[in-house]
Amino acid sequence: MLKKIVRGYGAIALTVIRFLALLAIAVGAGALIAWPLWSLADSNPALYTLIFTVLFLGIVGFFAAGRIAQAFRRDARAAFLSLLRKLVVLAGIGSPVLLVLAHRRVFALIALLIAFAAYGFLAFGLSPSGTKSADSQ
Repeated sequence: MLKKIVRGYGAIALTVIRFLALLAIAVGAGALIAWPLWSLADSNPALYTLIFTVLFLGIVGFFAAGRIAQAFRRDARAAFLSLLRKLVVLAGIGSPVLLVLAHRRVFALIALLIAFAAYGFLAFGLSPSGTKSADSQ
């Protein structure tokens, strides 16, 4: 019976030791990553912004490329239309914002209306399978 009690406390102690070791590794890795980034952001914000942007876009691009390639293998036309719709949405948000910041509000409104029209055509005017819809016949 004493052996069971000691084994039970030993298992608890081992779990606590593993948890503390994992916590120490996480804190150490966080410090190894965060401290140089903080130091760089403090000493050279432009370089930090550039490095962070490139790394962030690289990670997003890596995951997006895998998903896009997988979608193209399944149905290339549907994947192309989906990608085109996403690009129209990004351009439809980005270009009016940039135009407003450049004090070109009328052009921003025109760009927004063009984006709405283009998205409507891509999303509702074309069918992803390439066949004509019942409305267009």
